[in-house]
Amino acid sequence: MTSVTSNSSSSVSSGVLRVAREGVDGRTLDPEGEDLNAPVAHSPVARFYASSWRVFISLKVTIFTLTSIIIACLSGMFFDQTLTYEEHAAQWASAQWKLKLYTVLELNDVFGSWWFALIICMLLVNLLACSIERLPKIWIDIKGPRKKLADDQLRGIKHTWKKGLPASERGKLGALLEAIFGKKLERVDGQHFYFERHRYARCGVYIVHTGLTIIMVGGIINGLTKLDGIMMVTEGRTGKMVRLKGPGNLPYSHDLGFEVKCDDFRLKTFIDGAPMEFESDLSIWDPSSPVNPVVTKKIQVNDPLEYRGYTFYQASYNPIPGDQMVQLDLGPRGGQRKTYTLSIGEQLKLGDGATFTPVEVISEFAGLGAAVRVQETAPDGTQTSYVVFREYPAFDRDVRRGTHDVQFRGFDQQYATGLQVGRVPWIPVIFVGFAIMFAGMFMAFFMSHRRYWGRIIEKKDGTLDVVIAGAARRHQYAFAEEFDKIKDVLTAAFGPPELSTADRARALRDQRRAESSALDKAAE
Repeated sequence: MTSVTSNSSSSVSSGVLRVAREGVDGRTLDPEGEDLNAPVAHSPVARFYASSWRVFISLKVTIFTLTSIIIACLSGMFFDQTLTYEEHAAQWASAQWKLKLYTVLELNDVFGSWWFALIICMLLVNLLACSIERLPKIWIDIKGPRKKLADDQLRGIKHTWKKGLPASERGKLGALLEAIFGKKLERVDGQHFYFERHRYARCGVYIVHTGLTIIMVGGIINGLTKLDGIMMVTEGRTGKMVRLKGPGNLPYSHDLGFEVKCDDFRLKTFIDGAPMEFESDLSIWDPSSPVNPVVTKKIQVNDPLEYRGYTFYQASYNPIPGDQMVQLDLGPRGGQRKTYTLSIGEQLKLGDGATFTPVEVISEFAGLGAAVRVQETAPDGTQTSYVVFREYPAFDRDVRRGTHDVQFRGFDQQYATGLQVGRVPWIPVIFVGFAIMFAGMFMAFFMSHRRYWGRIIEKKDGTLDVVIAGAARRHQYAFAEEFDKIKDVLTAAFGPPELSTADRARALRDQRRAESSALDKAAE
């Protein structure tokens, strides 16, 4: 609260100054909008309600809640939130009571736990209660300010300019005030002027409260509706089920409603075989879409795919044991060969009735490098098994000399790509809350509410008693400079103003100090 009192501010250094005025419905209201004649509650229910309300609007509750949030954040830093519940349980298995406490408090997911949501709800209720308690009073003052300057109000205003002027100066004074304040200067009546700037800046803090409310409500709903799971999709296949953890860490599956296909997976390794980076080519097949695939994208660790509110992150991979793709060049001996891609155990039948089946891939065969064992079945049913080497493409033609030439071009290890699937449906709402909060902060900190009053009273002797007063709720130094400029303009036009009681006391002190200094110098 500022010590400067405007027509809505009643705080002064000597206490609280309340000025009653009549409300539009006949009630007597103070400047803050309180009904001075409201009955006092005496029933137990009313007293309980009043006591509870005082708790909700208490600053102590706000401090306690914010402290609890800080403690929760520190606990979230202490317990690694990237580990799974099973990994945490393995660390805490030596002390069962600690594990039970850890499980109840959900410390593996602090910011999604029930008690963190409870703290946020407490802060939300406290925020709403404080806004409900104070906003109506301020709104009454915004919509119906006191535009006539009264003596009791003047005693609490610091910035004033007073002077007696001849009646002939009334026109000049009015024209000068309009030049200073512009067209927004309001003539209340023949004796009073009123000017107000940034009236709604006082609502800035409540706009901040509105933004925070949207953020907290969105965060709570996100905590209840968010999805964070994993799905494994093998190359060339599709998947639509996401594995999740429910209450009590019980696993369950979530149906996406569309299929995610892994068209290809690529793994790059260092020389020692350690993985360097990996990526997947994904496509979305949605039965509700007339055109499929709907979306195709190459995803990497920090470049996910988004579709219908779901985000698919490249998280891991897993080699498929025994599921390898082999490339073979097949054709009649001495004739043209064609390239075929087969999985292990898959049978290929040529036009002449001969069939070829890759049985196994041998990464190193007798020092001759990678090889594949092929089983050939002739049209008459005769079966033959032989080995073809990748580094020696002419081996089968020159050494085995069968009815068909077989050449081993290479093989590809099959992988299942691990996708981290997330959905946070209320993120746009939370962003809107942040935008509202920043707008309110701009209003609260950069738009200063200022009011000016002018009073011109004609005395019995025909002279004018002129008073110009101003008050601001914040940025007092800037307002003091602004009012000093107005005083300089008025002083240049009508001469120096009358000294106020405080100015006279200050001048008397300065005079006494100067006289005392002069006596000291004379004594020396």
